[in-house]
Amino acid sequence: MNIDNIRINRLLVEITKNSSDLESLIQKNQLAPDSVELKAAKYILIEIAEGIAHILQHLLAKKEGLAVSGYLDTLAKGYKTGVISEKLFNKLKPFMHFRHSLVHRYWTIDDTLLIKNIISGYKDFHQFVEEIERYLQ
Repeated sequence: MNIDNIRINRLLVEITKNSSDLESLIQKNQLAPDSVELKAAKYILIEIAEGIAHILQHLLAKKEGLAVSGYLDTLAKGYKTGVISEKLFNKLKPFMHFRHSLVHRYWTIDDTLLIKNIISGYKDFHQFVEEIERYLQ
């Protein structure tokens, strides 16, 4: 089956753009608990998670003939089939758990911990883009 390269590239660009937006918020020191910027960062994180999941789901279906049953399953199968590395899988797994909390229980998110995690983990999204680009070559 054929991969929709236009779709994959569009999603990779979105992830890259969103990752750069997070980096900009960090560099400008604009992330603070209960701030508008942090609320924007939460939405950006949801968009990144959706992009990662859509890319992996598409590649798994088209190249591996595999169906998935959720975000964590998509990530796990992406690792098991060699689409992403073990190192990246281990970095993104907590992020996908967090995505579920952010979408379904956003009021329980500890803003200070979230800011810390954004600062320490936003580069993982750039790594995802790099690994997908390598996989497609």
